[in-house]
Amino acid sequence: MSKKAKLKPLPEGKIDKPGDKEWTEWYKNLDVKEHEKHLAQLGLDKEDIGEWEEIEGFKKPSNEKPSKKKK
Repeated sequence: MSKKAKLKPLPEGKIDKPGDKEWTEWYKNLDVKEHEKHLAQLGLDKEDIGEWEEIEGFKKPSNEKPSKKKK
């Protein structure tokens, strides 16, 4: 019979790593165009970036309904 490994519970609260402070400062100083550039490098297109911005509250949701393509 195999034994299952017991996972230790994660500690409560925020876990800080040495590079977190530097990354946070860099991230806070990005302007919108630089931010979109980095998201595009991750493989997101403009539509994906727009949806993400709406979800995160950076942009108001558009009232447009997605267009349905006819075959």
